[in-house]
Amino acid sequence: MNTNNIIFTSLKVLLGALMIIFGLNKFLGFIPVEPPADEVAQTFLGTMFTSYLFKVVALAEILGGLLLFIPRAAFIGVLILLPVIFNIVSFHLAHDMPGNGIWLGPTFIFMGILFFYKDKFKNFLVS
Repeated sequence: MNTNNIIFTSLKVLLGALMIIFGLNKFLGFIPVEPPADEVAQTFLGTMFTSYLFKVVALAEILGGLLLFIPRAAFIGVLILLPVIFNIVSFHLAHDMPGNGIWLGPTFIFMGILFFYKDKFKNFLVS
């Protein structure tokens, strides 16, 4: 196994574990989350927490994270996690820029995984 494969596998395992943990946290609440300072962000999250959307996002995080552990299904996991990560980044850039910074870890890990899947994305978009 060469160094690139080790890095790629490590990134997938790390992101998969993070997504499963944070997805389960939405159901079980074992990690306390500070509310954002921005009033609009608080309203958005309050609405999300009291609707179906919160559970859908949690299930997408768990499913995408689990698929990252299965080599043949990892790309599908990346496709499922793409809108989740995009929305996490968009939310923090728009409403909670400094925030707690925990969103940066999964974002950079995801970008690393996207780098390794760049050829697969080219094929996916062309076909």
